[in-house]
Amino acid sequence: MRAAPLDWGIIILFLGIIIGITWYAKRYMRSTADFLAANRLAGRYLLTVSSSFAGAITLVAVWEMTYSTGLPPQWWAKMSAPVSLVISLTGFAIYRFRQTRALTLAQFLEARYSRNFRLFAGTLCWFSGILNYGIFPAITARVIIYFLGLPTEFILGGLAIQTFPAVMLAYLSIAVFVVCSGGMISIMVTDFLQGAALMLIFVVVTLFLLGRFSWGDIFAGLEVTPASGMSLINPFAGSATGEFSIWFFLIGIFGNVYGIKSWQGGSGYGAAARTPHEAVMANVIGQWRGLASNMCLLIVPLIAYSVFHLDKFAALAAPIQESINHITDPQIRFQMTVPLFLSHILPTGLFGLFAALVICCAISNDDTYIHSWGTILVQDVITPLRRRPFEPKTHLLLLRLSSVGVAIFGFSFSMLFPLKDYILMYFAITGAIYLGGAGAVILGGLYWKYGSTAGAWTAMLIGTMFGLGGIVLQQSWPHFFGGEKFPVNSQWIYFLTMLLAIAGYVLVSLLGKRRPFNMDQLLHRGKYALETEQTEADQPSENKKFSLAHLIGIGKGFTKFEKFIFYGTFCWTMLWYFIFVVGCVLSFFREIPGSWWRVYWYCYIMFSIVLGTVCTVWIFCGGMKNALELFRDLRTANVDEQDDGFIRESKNS
Repeated sequence: MRAAPLDWGIIILFLGIIIGITWYAKRYMRSTADFLAANRLAGRYLLTVSSSFAGAITLVAVWEMTYSTGLPPQWWAKMSAPVSLVISLTGFAIYRFRQTRALTLAQFLEARYSRNFRLFAGTLCWFSGILNYGIFPAITARVIIYFLGLPTEFILGGLAIQTFPAVMLAYLSIAVFVVCSGGMISIMVTDFLQGAALMLIFVVVTLFLLGRFSWGDIFAGLEVTPASGMSLINPFAGSATGEFSIWFFLIGIFGNVYGIKSWQGGSGYGAAARTPHEAVMANVIGQWRGLASNMCLLIVPLIAYSVFHLDKFAALAAPIQESINHITDPQIRFQMTVPLFLSHILPTGLFGLFAALVICCAISNDDTYIHSWGTILVQDVITPLRRRPFEPKTHLLLLRLSSVGVAIFGFSFSMLFPLKDYILMYFAITGAIYLGGAGAVILGGLYWKYGSTAGAWTAMLIGTMFGLGGIVLQQSWPHFFGGEKFPVNSQWIYFLTMLLAIAGYVLVSLLGKRRPFNMDQLLHRGKYALETEQTEADQPSENKKFSLAHLIGIGKGFTKFEKFIFYGTFCWTMLWYFIFVVGCVLSFFREIPGSWWRVYWYCYIMFSIVLGTVCTVWIFCGGMKNALELFRDLRTANVDEQDDGFIRESKNS
């Protein structure tokens, strides 16, 4: 066990704060809308921090990919910059979905298509979601165990108890307590505190690592060519091979647009914004929230790779490698390489802070997922089967019981299912069961008045068949072909599914009887507008001439600071995209020297850390203000018992 008494004290303090805040927040939970979406009273900074956390499984997944591929994925990810910028600044899909006032995605699908389709889509979403979530507890528990250096078993009351299930049970119990106590209110506030701690601790850890290991050492280690022969520095030498090639990111860009608002792992946050404008602002500010923490996610595995591959660090690497070698499963061994590196490198105190961060990430990630899949089962599977809504007390009881059920499933699945693929690949294939068809249904429903119910059914059925078919092929292929993996990876299966779903949705909608849907009523526009949700910032600029403000979605009611945020986001993003384009053009004519890549990566990482540190303080202060405002507004908010996600007059098309 590597944790000192000081480290355990820090961990206990963090857990005590989470439990205390949860206990305080539960008094504000009075209705179904409170449990599902904090009564739609969340401000932009609170949403930005709490909904954008990185779970412990996310840390492992990103470290796993970065340790394998190095820096090139960071370069190719810049391809998505203009697309991400447009989505962020214009509020593409995010604004319109919030306009519908739906508490869950499937509630919107009923309002736009039919109740039967809501039931089908809700069931599919729930099944895909819990299957995706099933590996979370196992990987998270392993990170906690290996990072803290816990024994494989311990004695309690004379009985030998396995540490792995005990750790899963312990952290899942806290996550369930957060969910059942105050629903989205306690989740949002505790996730904000944990997310803020993550940002601050990441900055401290990054500064410590950069103080101990020089840039020269980091790049010298990355210049050691891995077995695959691909470069870990030069993207034009390292993008042609491996699972995470340039095509992985090209498909990802397409999927980010197609699947926006589709994944419901944080469904409560999609409905929790105070107004549609606040939802858009939270998304834009989110571009700045992760600057520093993302660089720490990047730097940690790069330094780990250098330590394990440079002779000068052989003495330092030896005990770490010995700990890694004790893990018998090769997939788990690889996943735990970076966490074990960190656990040996960090000093007392900082070790405790990072351990607390890992545990908090686990709780904040799982309480959100438990809440999402638990509420989706009740709201979008059970409720549509009824002709009348539940009584409020019965409704809240079912939501809590369903959430407990998700945690039990995650515990059981993690005990039984051995993951044999990259985490990100597993996410891609399990998500394809639902996401393959959902994007066409959602975007078509929000933006195309001729999108039909028949077209929606077609898209979802195509997505389901190809998603499940991909899983069956990937799992059965090795048994029939001598252990070889299926030649098409999960990302390509997902891409093909998306294309076929779009074609099915459009063709069936056009070939059927074309009846325009009342989009104004769906989106509460025109005569259906709600005064409580309209702000001056939602109004388009009166200047009809083309301008940058017009292009990036700045309305006439934007404050000066909001305009500054939008312009700053645009300039920062396009600066790095311009460098990306120039680099691609230059590489076409000649090979860019390694010394140039060193300068580029140094500038990119350092600028991001410095600016990200400033943004961390700014967003943390804004989030604290929003949290206090949330409690203030919940005290005086009216309780509407009919605001429960049940559509009393179905508007089928």
